[in-house]
Amino acid sequence: MVVVGQGLLSMSVPVAILLGFLAARSRILEEPGRHLGLLRGAAAVGISVGWLGGLPLALAQTGVWEMDEARAVMLTFPHVVTGLFCGVGYVALIALVARRVQARGTGPLAGAVAATGKRSLSAYLAQSVVCAPVLAAWGLGLGAHLTSWTMALFATGLWLATVAGCAALERAGRRGPAEVLLRRLAYRGPGRPAASGDRPVPPVPGA
Repeated sequence: MVVVGQGLLSMSVPVAILLGFLAARSRILEEPGRHLGLLRGAAAVGISVGWLGGLPLALAQTGVWEMDEARAVMLTFPHVVTGLFCGVGYVALIALVARRVQARGTGPLAGAVAATGKRSLSAYLAQSVVCAPVLAAWGLGLGAHLTSWTMALFATGLWLATVAGCAALERAGRRGPAEVLLRRLAYRGPGRPAASGDRPVPPVPGA
C-alpha cells in the first residue's frame, strides 16, 4: 500500500525519473557552470518547499505537536509531494557544492564521496541489507526502540561505513558488485557492444 500510494498515486517516483532523464539530456549536473541560475533557483525553492512540507510531521515526531493517527496519515501524501521538491533541491545544492569543491581541488573526503557515487547502487543495496534485518520487526526490531536522534546516529554511522567501503574499492581499482552485475545483465546479449572502458562480456551459452 505504501509503494502504490506514495510511489505511484502521488506520481513522485515517475516524476523524479523523468526529471533525471531531462537533467541527464541537458547535462545539468555534469556541467553545473552552464546552469548556475537554474541550480540556484532549484536549490532555494526545492529545499524551502520540502522543509515546509515536512515541518508538521517533524513537529509531531518530536512531540512538539500532538497529532492523532488520522491527521498524520492525511499529511503523509502532501509530505511525499513536497519531498520530491526537496530532493530536487538537494541534488541542485550538491551540484553547486561539488562545483565549488572541484574548483578548489578534491581532498580525501571528496574523493571518498566520489567513489561512493560511482558505486551508488552497491551502496544503496548494502544499506538496505543492513537496515532491514536490524530495524524491522521481523529482524532484530531495533527500529521500535531507537529515538529520532539515535536513529540519525545509526544512519550516519552506516553511511560512513558505506563510504569507507567504496573508498577501499576505489583504491583497489574495483567496481561495486551491483554495478558489475548490472553491466553484465545489460550487455549479455550477442552483438551488444560493451560500455566504454569495459571488457566485453562473452555471450551466455545457449542464449
